[in-house]
Amino acid sequence: MAAGEPFTPPQVLWIHFVVNASFGFALGFDQESPGLMRRRPRPRGESVLTRPVLVTVGLGGLAITVILLGLIKLGESHFGSVGIGSSMAFTAFALCLIVAAFECRSATDSVLTTSTFDSKQMNWVALAQFVLAVLVTQLDGFRRILGTTEINLRQFGWALLSAVVLLLLWELGKLLARRAKRRG
Repeated sequence: MAAGEPFTPPQVLWIHFVVNASFGFALGFDQESPGLMRRRPRPRGESVLTRPVLVTVGLGGLAITVILLGLIKLGESHFGSVGIGSSMAFTAFALCLIVAAFECRSATDSVLTTSTFDSKQMNWVALAQFVLAVLVTQLDGFRRILGTTEINLRQFGWALLSAVVLLLLWELGKLLARRAKRRG
């Protein structure tokens, strides 16, 4: 699919240095977890990658992978172009990373609350990333640098739907985690 290269090297760099780095910076200024200083420290050598974190990362990554590969295939089969499919997938990836940044703020708390937007830095970065996700396929300069193809509103809708599906799946996982925590 997509000749084994769903994203070009400039696109990969964009995701790492423009999207992920900006969210990492914003999360660094996020509010601390309530009661953080009252928690006992982890024993030396204990991994921060607990089983629930590994499950979340694994399932989130799998969902994003399936979604993005599906968009590339949709572009090829429905819109007649791997380039359109890759551009929809690239846009969807940026939008999914916005969802992931907000979802990662808590392992079990829903983002479907007003407190989700209590970080000014996260809000500004998310807004900027949303605008950039639109512009990377609409502005000629970005298309030349990143190797994207112009997508129309319907194709952007598929990318946006992908992020909504990820949000719903992640929220379902958090709901199940909250229920399991109450039972156990």
